[in-house]
Amino acid sequence: FKRQPSGTMAGVSPELVFLFALLTSAACKLLNHSYLGCYVDNTNGSRDMTGLSGLKQLGKFHVQPAAPLVNSDEMTIELCSSICSLGRFSHFGVQSETQCFCGNSFGSQGVAAKDDDCKKKCRGNPQQKCGGINRNSVYSLNYSNFKNLYTVVKNNSLFIKTDGSKTSWPAAAQSDADCLLRCSATADCQAAVFSQRLLACHLLAFAYPPASLTGPDWTLYQRD
Repeated sequence: FKRQPSGTMAGVSPELVFLFALLTSAACKLLNHSYLGCYVDNTNGSRDMTGLSGLKQLGKFHVQPAAPLVNSDEMTIELCSSICSLGRFSHFGVQSETQCFCGNSFGSQGVAAKDDDCKKKCRGNPQQKCGGINRNSVYSLNYSNFKNLYTVVKNNSLFIKTDGSKTSWPAAAQSDADCLLRCSATADCQAAVFSQRLLACHLLAFAYPPASLTGPDWTLYQRD
């Protein structure tokens, strides 16, 4: 990951951003998805959608880093969209009944010869189709929200685990409000953690922090 925080948000006060955060007590991210078609994957061992590369764990979801994908016997279209929204990806793909891929691009290996190649039933909802063998049912993800709205998560115990890839960056901030302003000014910031005792702020590329930024000292603010 090479995302770097930058810039400031003109015309929005830290107090207003912080107020939005305080008003949010539960996740209110609204997700809409649209089916785009059946696409080829795993040509010569190469994956089409690689947004989860470098991750081993994303919150409660274990990531198979070699693929990279989340595998679940409860897989549905909605579950995959929720997983990929944790990194605010623009697209997701479901494959072989149980697999979920995320990315900001797709189609590098071409469209399948026929849509019937993506007719396997989702393990978590047999009424839905979850791709096929080396075939992704690809969807676009659209986010309908207020970009300065945050969900406050105290005593967060969920975290992200990587193979060494960087998913968080320190930012200069003297308060929660200042920390959230930094996040709001950064398109790739999906969440922020702040410690009042340490006067420390970190911006996050995903909705969860590394384990070192969890615990009683840290409050997590997830961008909705």
